[in-house]
Amino acid sequence: MTTLPLTLLRRALLPLALLGSAHAATLDLKVGQTGKLGDATVTLLRTQDSRCPMNARCIQAGDLITSVLVRQGSRVRLLRLKLSDTTAHSAGLHISGATATMAGQRLPVTVTFSDGD
Repeated sequence: MTTLPLTLLRRALLPLALLGSAHAATLDLKVGQTGKLGDATVTLLRTQDSRCPMNARCIQAGDLITSVLVRQGSRVRLLRLKLSDTTAHSAGLHISGATATMAGQRLPVTVTFSDGD
């Protein structure tokens, strides 16, 4: 059995340790709810959910588009964010996930916002 020198072991494990602490903050909201994400207050005003339900066959995957009001200090912005748009981050805020829908059900969607990549 061979053993790795301590310096090689540290070099291998350090990136793994750093990965665990580099998580972005997240916030789950339903329409009408407000929450804090970092130094911003986020209010989910509206969702447009055209995603294909889990137990259905669809021609297109669809999209989830939200309207959110973001307050940071005295600055207030109205943003339109799209779930599938991984390249557009409006002021560091983006949608990182949302609850799935089932065919025939009209349950409120919970949207997860993130302030990191």
